[in-house]
Amino acid sequence: MKSKSQPAVKGGVKQAPRVPLSGRRILLIVTGVVMISVAIHFFLLPSQLSFGGATGMALILSRFLPLHTGALLIIVNAVLFVLGFLVIGNAFGSLTVIASLGLSGLVWLLERFIPMTAPLVEDLFLNLVIAVILYGSGVAIVLNQSASTGGSDIIAKILYKFFGLDLGKGCLITDFIVTLFAGFTFGLEIGLYSLIGVVANGMIIDKVIDGMNTGKFCVIYTKYPEEVAQFLIGLGRSATLYEAMGAYSREERIVLETVVSTRDYIRLKNYLREKDSNVFMVVSNVHNIIGFHWKDIND
Repeated sequence: MKSKSQPAVKGGVKQAPRVPLSGRRILLIVTGVVMISVAIHFFLLPSQLSFGGATGMALILSRFLPLHTGALLIIVNAVLFVLGFLVIGNAFGSLTVIASLGLSGLVWLLERFIPMTAPLVEDLFLNLVIAVILYGSGVAIVLNQSASTGGSDIIAKILYKFFGLDLGKGCLITDFIVTLFAGFTFGLEIGLYSLIGVVANGMIIDKVIDGMNTGKFCVIYTKYPEEVAQFLIGLGRSATLYEAMGAYSREERIVLETVVSTRDYIRLKNYLREKDSNVFMVVSNVHNIIGFHWKDIND
C-alpha cells in the first residue's frame, strides 16, 4: 500500500506533490497583483508606456478599438490562455490563471472607478522609474510564489515548444516586439522609454527575487560546537557537524555549517561573542535556499 506522502504516478511518471496554498502565499500573490495593477493604471497607461506582455498588447489595441484598456487586457489574457491550452496543453497552473485574470479585473475596476485622464506627474522619466519599481517588484513577488501573470510567459512557452528557445529569452523577445509596436503606435520617444523600462524591469525582478530568498551561510570553528548547535536548533535552524583538522595546530575539531536569516545571524554572532571570543567564522551571502525551514523544492 502506498503511503500518503508518496507522489502520485500518472502514465508511469511520478508527479510532484502539490504545494499547499497557505494564507501567506495568497496574501503575497494578492500584494504583487495590486502593485502591478497600480503601476499599470496610474503610471504606464496614462503615459502610454509599455513593458510588453499582455498589458502592452492591450495598450496598443486600445488605440484602435473603442474599449478600455482593462477590458482589452481581460480579452488578451483570455485569448492567450486559450491559445496556450490549444498549443501546449495545461502547462500553466491554476495560480497563474487566477493571478492573470485577477490583474486584468483589477485594472478594469480601477479604470471604471478611478479614471485617469492624465499622468499623475508630467515627467515621463519619473513615471517610468516609479512604474518599474512597482511593476518589477510586484511581478517578482508573484513569481516567487510559483505563479505568474501570464502574458509573455505563455508565448515564451509556445516558442520553447516549437523552437527550443529558453523561456527567459522567449519573454524578452516577446516584450521587445510588443514594445517595438508601441513605439510605432505612440512615437519614437515612448518606444525608447519603454525599451529602457523592459530592461530595467527585468533587472528589478531578478534583484527582488534574490532579495526574498537570501541568507547567511556560516562555517564555524569553535570550542563549543554542541552548545552552538543547540543554540541554532533553538532558533528553529539546524547545522551540519563534521570533524576537521587544523593545518597549523594539527588539532581535530568539530566544524559547524549552517544557513541562517540575517536576523538570526545577528543573534548567532552575539551569542558567539559571549560564548567563545576565539571563535573563527566564515560568512557568505547565499541565494535560493531550498530545504528545511526555507523554500520548499516544489514551491
